[in-house]
Amino acid sequence: MKANANLNTNQSEAVFHKDGPMMVLAGPGSGKTTVITYRTLHMIRHWNIPASKILVITFSKAAATQMENRFRALAEGENCTFGTFHSVFFRVLRQRYGYTVEQILQEGERREMVKKSLAAMEFEADEDTLASILNEISNVKNELCNINDYDSAVIAKDIFRQLFIRYEETKYTLDKIDFDDMLVWCYHLWTAEPQCLAYWQNQYPYIMIDEFQDINLVQYECIRLLAAPDYHLCVVGDDDQSIYSFRGARPEFLLRFPEDYPQVKQVTLDINYRSTSPIISLSNSIISNNRVRYEKNIKGTERDGPKPSVLNFKNPDHEASTIASQIKKLEDLDEVAVIYRTNIQARAFMDAFMQANIPYVVKDELSVIYEHWIAKDWFAYLRLGNCGMDIGDIERVINKPFRYINKAFIQKARKDGCNIFEIYARSEMLNAAQKQRIEELTTHLRTISKRPTSEALGFIRRIVGYDEYIADYCNYRKASPTGLLEIANELQEAAKSFPKAEDFILHGLDAIQAAKQNDRTTDDDTARVTLSTMHSAKGLEFGTVYIASAVEGLVPHERSTSASQIEEERRLFYVGVTRAKDRLYISVPSTRHDKKIKPSRFICKSADEKSTKNQIKSQVKSQVKNQIKKLTKGKDDKNGKTRASNKKT
Repeated sequence: MKANANLNTNQSEAVFHKDGPMMVLAGPGSGKTTVITYRTLHMIRHWNIPASKILVITFSKAAATQMENRFRALAEGENCTFGTFHSVFFRVLRQRYGYTVEQILQEGERREMVKKSLAAMEFEADEDTLASILNEISNVKNELCNINDYDSAVIAKDIFRQLFIRYEETKYTLDKIDFDDMLVWCYHLWTAEPQCLAYWQNQYPYIMIDEFQDINLVQYECIRLLAAPDYHLCVVGDDDQSIYSFRGARPEFLLRFPEDYPQVKQVTLDINYRSTSPIISLSNSIISNNRVRYEKNIKGTERDGPKPSVLNFKNPDHEASTIASQIKKLEDLDEVAVIYRTNIQARAFMDAFMQANIPYVVKDELSVIYEHWIAKDWFAYLRLGNCGMDIGDIERVINKPFRYINKAFIQKARKDGCNIFEIYARSEMLNAAQKQRIEELTTHLRTISKRPTSEALGFIRRIVGYDEYIADYCNYRKASPTGLLEIANELQEAAKSFPKAEDFILHGLDAIQAAKQNDRTTDDDTARVTLSTMHSAKGLEFGTVYIASAVEGLVPHERSTSASQIEEERRLFYVGVTRAKDRLYISVPSTRHDKKIKPSRFICKSADEKSTKNQIKSQVKSQVKNQIKKLTKGKDDKNGKTRASNKKT
């Protein structure tokens, strides 16, 4: 195959490389998929490498399918292997152990299995906690950890260890494996059986890996084994877009690649064909503040366009309604995206779009704040205060906060067909303290009925004691209450638009229904605005992008405090910004949840530079302190030996 006229110099250099390791640093919109497909074709057509000897790996099934389709459009009749890590390694296990697809534990089954194990251990977990636990189970495997040494950040260490063992035993009993097992078992198989490894090394002597910045430890170790001994290994990635540390992804594998493979050829794809010059200029200035990275100078095609704009708003609801009004005037909604840092921020935009009758699609796993258990608890309180005494609502909140009302009493009320307020006074099942708490609840419900919705929710939180209940709930689970309090704040913010409790409850139900109608699986041809977190927006591009609420506490997130965490937050913001092709708007509300907030340091250059310098200064101080400690330790050890020697003498 001759050089393609559409390839630039660096792309051609990557395409024409044959033997040995190569690292391709691919900036946003730089044509990395083109390079991978053309390089695959070039190896077959020019170097006469059999297509069956080439393996191309990427991280998602959709990306692998897209890449394979593009390759087949160029090379009819050629069949090399395109797949994800899981699909490739399952093929290994299937050949060696005879596993079938039916034995793979699906995510829903896995969730239920862990949920039942927790229930058997008398440990109740909400959906957020359950998701975090599932993620940690994956991390134990992906990091090749010993379960006895793993400290869970979600629940107590001993509880997590018991759960992990119970989960593994249940899988074994059912003769099932999960997706993480595919990688771990393959690693242990190849380290234990050199003949099996040699077979697969011979099967795939030429390997290409896309999105290499997202690789985790077990994937990296498997690839090191598979690529040996010749290491015809081409990795393509961008350390500036490494944003999945919570899944175990490690950008350092890309950063240290030249150390692990000293003969590596390095190529940088530094032309962004996606964005206008002003957007590229802004993105370069943002990411240049990171220090742990490969230096790059991303250029454009000199395509001009409007400068990115910073929009100022009073609060997130004002932000969402104004942006909705602007989007309403645009023609092609499929080319519009609203990108935010956390899932919870979708609430204001979903409400605003529903009000403005703007169709949308949620890129992330569909999650509506009004379906959260906190929302359900609050709806129950509001209904009890305003609409009557439904036994289901009473059961839901009677011990939130804890009022020491046992299940037997509640079951009796349900059996008798009346509510607890009708029978508590004459019941011999309650002591004086319990009766006092029910009387107090009755008084609270009367107060709730007289207040506007948002004030009523504030009363439920502070006077009734719901925030204290959240704190106790999280303390029992060894978890931070921050996320749940964030949901509570967002719900109370939403309630400000609905003074009547009934209207707020109906709005919540309408929002749930609207979200289901705008589910991302909808397959009609209606043009829709994309709502997405920064994480889920990676790999996408849009003509017009709104980055919502670029403020401190969200961008960067308040839970990110260390230098490395701040650098990942900056990479995340960089990913959001570089999704824009033509127009970019960055919005900054001045208050959030009735508190003043500051614009993100990432859009305030002087603040960002100062922050970066402080991080570097802190790191240097830490390094110096450690060096002094080592020197002092050596000196103390020497003096200690001298003193001991003198004492002996």
